Amino acid sequence: GGDPIPAVGQFDHGNNAGFKSKLDKCEDASFAPTSPIWLRFEPFILHVMCRSLKAASVLMALARPSFKNVGLTSWNNGGGDENDNSEVGGSSKNQQCKGGGPRFLVAIWGDEGLDMPLSLPSSPGRGLFYNPDKGDSDNGDGTAEAAEWLAQLINERHTRNWKKIDRFVEAVRTAEEGAVDLEHSNDVDGAIHGIDRVELSGEDGINGHANDSRSKRNISGLPIPRSYDVVGDVAILNALPEGDEDVQRKVGEWIMSRNKAMKICVARSNPLSTSYRSPGKSGLIQLAGPRRDPIITSHYEYGVKCVVDLQHTFFSPRMAPERLRLSQQVARGERVLVVFAGVGMEALQIAARTEAKKVLAIERNDVAAECLRRARRMLERNKTATCPGGGKGAAERLSIMEGDALDILPTLEDSSFDRIIAPRPKEGTLDGDTGTGDAGKQFLLAMLPLLKLKGEVHWYDFAADHELPNCDRTRHTAQDVCQSLGMEMEVIHVAKEGVLQKDNSEFAWISE
Repeated sequence: GGDPIPAVGQFDHGNNAGFKSKLDKCEDASFAPTSPIWLRFEPFILHVMCRSLKAASVLMALARPSFKNVGLTSWNNGGGDENDNSEVGGSSKNQQCKGGGPRFLVAIWGDEGLDMPLSLPSSPGRGLFYNPDKGDSDNGDGTAEAAEWLAQLINERHTRNWKKIDRFVEAVRTAEEGAVDLEHSNDVDGAIHGIDRVELSGEDGINGHANDSRSKRNISGLPIPRSYDVVGDVAILNALPEGDEDVQRKVGEWIMSRNKAMKICVARSNPLSTSYRSPGKSGLIQLAGPRRDPIITSHYEYGVKCVVDLQHTFFSPRMAPERLRLSQQVARGERVLVVFAGVGMEALQIAARTEAKKVLAIERNDVAAECLRRARRMLERNKTATCPGGGKGAAERLSIMEGDALDILPTLEDSSFDRIIAPRPKEGTLDGDTGTGDAGKQFLLAMLPLLKLKGEVHWYDFAADHELPNCDRTRHTAQDVCQSLGMEMEVIHVAKEGVLQKDNSEFAWISE
């Protein structure tokens, strides 16, 4: 309801009895409407409160092939942190049921709607598509033909609406059979757009269908991996399946058959050992699907698209929840610096989802920088951007600088950024508790002078299991650099991110 025009076939807000009386009057042939009659055909609309970010992500991925409009709203009712794995007085799921903790609401709505008048205000009793005075005969004025056309139009929309619903229902059932693991609600390996991390076996699954998935893998007689990543329309296996090329092709085809959105399947043939953490041209072997060279795809996260060259750049869909959390930290009017931006998903999310005054992304890899520039051009046309000015405004606030961070950072103005995000790449054996490098001190020395008083730094280091959760080595490294620059710091948040034991340490410069 809520439409100011009194319309037969619509509920009046707060007056269902009045609506019923209108229907009763319509059954009386002597009833003559005194106001325009309005036709409204509503499309499919569904709101689902999900128990975890990962569950919401998978539901969105399943809905998007059928419905164009899919969105996510998240908030915290208190009493819990979405990144908190602790269970005090019961599980986190019970805590959400009692009203506390993070909430994730997925909205899905179709576009097969219709909203139009059936009569004019000047003559509400005479229809635009049907003249009641002439009965079933149009007497040459075309009203009967127009009425048939309108009925056909509405029925076609009804049919298309139901087909989309059926396709969505089938996708959910297929996901149940595939046993996508949703039970670990705080797992950072979750998906944001597309099922970014698919588990084909395990103890948990949707409605306990993991055993079905295992049986299908066994029946196939193929060396199907237990899990794989999805970036855009590409399924990525962490290693080549055992067997000859024919077996590997069949493995790729089997995986692609599980999700029609996947167009090709590839497998890594060597570790990510280059300075750019990219597999290289020979590092990805295509197993199935139309030949693609170079292997480039576009990847969605929360309605924001980035371009990824999988052979020459590093990108992990498993960091998507962390990227969302980062964008939620940015306040209105902040100036944000993203160092080691890669293909730029962190910068794109912040530009599109926040009211940041400026976002500057720095990247040395020329291929990754070009991917980011292409994504910025696509951002201009993004209609889902929630920032002021929409996608065009987001693209205008995002700046890109290509080159070595150690060369660019000294050229920037001191005390000019409120927030610095540094998801630095791993430097092989130089990093970690047994590394021989400086643990990123040279980058911190170059970055921190750019930070405003009480500004925040999101610093990513690499830690071993025994260093978690305190990460004292990383704390001491940041503390030493701050002291050498005459700064004081306060550690705000330390957490494990991703599968590389990537320690995310956030600290603030609180005084000079």
